[in-house]
Amino acid sequence: MTSSRRVLVTGASGFLGTHLTKALGAAGYRVEPHSSRSGDIANCEFDVADVGHVFHLAARTFVPESWKDPLSFYRVNVLGTVNVLEFCRAHNASLTLMSSYVYGRPTGLPISENESLRAFNPYSHTKILAEEASRYYQEQFQVPVTIIRAFNIYGPGQDCRFLIPKILAQAVNPALEAITVSDLRPRRDFIFISDLIQLLLRTVFRREGGVFNAGSGTSLSVREVIETVNALLPVPKQVLAEGSSRQDEVLDVVADISKAHKEFDWTPRTTFRDGVRETLAGIYHAP
Repeated sequence: MTSSRRVLVTGASGFLGTHLTKALGAAGYRVEPHSSRSGDIANCEFDVADVGHVFHLAARTFVPESWKDPLSFYRVNVLGTVNVLEFCRAHNASLTLMSSYVYGRPTGLPISENESLRAFNPYSHTKILAEEASRYYQEQFQVPVTIIRAFNIYGPGQDCRFLIPKILAQAVNPALEAITVSDLRPRRDFIFISDLIQLLLRTVFRREGGVFNAGSGTSLSVREVIETVNALLPVPKQVLAEGSSRQDEVLDVVADISKAHKEFDWTPRTTFRDGVRETLAGIYHAP
């Protein structure tokens, strides 16, 4: 295999990284995985050569924790991105940067890539700064950067702190009679992991750059998510809402994905029910 097929993936042991590295390998690329065990993303020297493209996935991602420990989020998400950009500059490699939660409270729906960026928690601020650093490196050092702004990703293997796996864990727990969430109202645009992977694969060695939303183009409420899960259970569970909401909660989010469709001929294929069914299959036999 030629060196031109070599791809570096940071955050390779994470939820998205695990799926992406497997897909890249299946597509014939030579994958160089990097995780926290390989070195601190903020200052490590990547011990790899002949890399033509980097997928930068390494990040701290759980919004509530960014309020508790903002410094580590800035260190990993901002300095880590600059460190990766320096690698790309030195090796003339193109970059795909994963971003999310950068739009704040939308002025309208669906949200296009032209929407103003607004930080509404420390995590989102770090992603905005990472994007700004990437744009600067693209303008000043000619590092080709493609930014993928993913909305709410879900799928097999996701951390149970996130909404859908948290709901599924309660759904399959025989000790629980109900599925309990904080708030049933918020609506989110959910994208299944395999659909996102298909978009990411289209950005390998891309030199044109650009910013692209990745979502389904529709939104579902927390209540609708639970209804979908309950429809897959032998016996539906009661639903309880605690009546609390997160700081600076945004109640509805829908991605405008027309730009990615036009540029890459990409459209998400997985229905929400099928995605939930596949996610559930790993921990429970859904009908």
